[in-house]
Formats: sequence, C-alpha cells, structure tokens
Amino acid sequence: MPVFDAFDDDLDDLAARCEDADAGVRRVAMMELAEQIGPQAVVLLLKGLGDPDAEVRAAAAKALDEHDGPQVVEGLVGSLEDPDDAVRNAAAESLAEKKELSCAPLLIERASHPDPFVQAAALRALRELTLPDALASALKALTSPAPEVRREGLGVIGYLKAEDALPALIATASDADPSVRRATMAALVFVRPGGPGASTLVGGLKDPHWLVREQAAASLGKNRLPEATLQLIAALDDEAWQVRTKAANALGRLRAESAVDPLGALLESDVSNLRKEAAAALGEIGAPGALRWLEPSQEDPDPDVRKLIRWAIGRCKEAL
Repeated sequence: MPVFDAFDDDLDDLAARCEDADAGVRRVAMMELAEQIGPQAVVLLLKGLGDPDAEVRAAAAKALDEHDGPQVVEGLVGSLEDPDDAVRNAAAESLAEKKELSCAPLLIERASHPDPFVQAAALRALRELTLPDALASALKALTSPAPEVRREGLGVIGYLKAEDALPALIATASDADPSVRRATMAALVFVRPGGPGASTLVGGLKDPHWLVREQAAASLGKNRLPEATLQLIAALDDEAWQVRTKAANALGRLRAESAVDPLGALLESDVSNLRKEAAAALGEIGAPGALRWLEPSQEDPDPDVRKLIRWAIGRCKEAL
C-alpha cells in the first residue's frame, strides 16, 4: 500500500477527523471519503476498516463501494471475516460491485473458505467477472449445506452460461430452499429452444413458491422458448399478479398470437402494472384481433397504461 507523507489540502481536514477520539466524527469522515477521488482517500478508508469501532468500519466498507483497485478488493475481502455482522454485510455489498480481474485468484480461494458467509460473498463477487476458472468453485458450491452458497454458485454458472454445467444446474431445480430454486430459474437464462433445461424452466411455472414461478416466467421470456407458450398462457391466471406480469411480458417477447385474448382480458385487471404489461405484450404481438380489447381500454386511469395502449393500437393497425 502506498504511503503519503502529506495529503492534498482538500483531504487534510478529513485525515484529521479520521484520527479524532470521537467515533462519531470518524464515522462521518468515512462517509465523506466516499465522495473523494484518488489513492489518498483509499488509504484513509482502508485504514478505517481496522478502526476499533464497528460503525466506523462499516462506514468505511460502504464508502469503498465508490472506489476501485486491487487494494480495495483485498481490504474488503479481509473485512468479510470481521467479527461484526454489519461490517461483514457492508463489505460483501461493496465487494459485489467490483470487477478486479487481478483479484480473481483471491476470490476463488475465498470461495472455499470454511465460513459460508465468506464463500457466498466471494462467489457473488466472482459472478460478473465471468471467469471460466471460477466454474469449479461454483459447481462445488452447489453441494454446500448453506443455501446462500448454493444460490451464489448458481449465479456464477448463469453468468458463465456454462452449458457443460447444465446437468448439475438442472438438479438444483428440486432444491429444498425456494431461493435456490429461484436462482436456478435465473441461471437457466441461456437455455436454447428445445435444448436441455427448457423443460426445467417450464416446470418452474408450477413451483409452490410464487417467486420461483415469477423467475421461471421471466427466463422463459428472455430465452424466447416457443414450447412454453401454452404454459405461459396458463400462468396468466396465476394467483400472484407478479407471475402474471412476467408471463405477459414473455408472451409478448414470443409474439404469441394465441395469447391475444387472455392478454386482452388482463386489461380489466385492478393491478396497473399488469395492465401495462398486457398492453405492451399486445403491441409486441401486433395482431389486429387485439384491437377489440385495446380500443375500449383507451381511457384507462393510469397514464402509462393509456400511452402503451395507444402505441399497441398503432402497431395492430399497421398489420391490417
């Protein structure tokens, strides 16, 4: 770590307050350092990670979210083992935003740490690096007894779009923990039409937990899997409006003309977000048969819905 004999004038006051006897003053100084630019601010924040007061350490970890560099990642990784939960959580949140390839070996090592919290945080930080070298750690994570570790391992696999990991990924669709099953549906976002995993996503529409069903519908839409059309139409009657919303979006992406009437019926829903997605989907499909639903709904009380309905009507008329 570089050592500076003197700080810039703008940092002199902050540097002094970082040494104040009052922990409250030091904490505020850490918060203000988030707005400073340059290595000198990083030096002060990294020093703050070792402050005797947990609130100061947590503030330093949060402020490091605004700074980059290998030293920042190394400092945050070290704070994952802090005795205070607030500090650990702040470090994990900031670490998730970093994309320091030079620190990948350190993160991969921590992905095998005995503490599940450290494992999960390291895997989460590895996710967006999309490093093939992280796949082995992610696959190992799927066997962890800790659901948060399994969940973050799935995130790494999903970002890597690792087709050779599909068998292990698909197996987690029956995990006992709903948050892991939801992560499975998100990780399957790279499944191709007719390929392995498509039936797993379709099966997710019948999961007992609505968050899993919602994610399954979202991934089916992103993957544009036409074989899911009938099941997505059925999902428009799901008891959770969030699932119905994602199903409507997916059917719009698929441009499924067979869904026009079920989607049109959603324009009478009490949930404005659902009406919005239904109107958008009908516009994406662009079938003239949707006009009988769209035209009577032009006076919807929600201005965003009205705007989408006008757009959808224009799209449908273009097809006449």
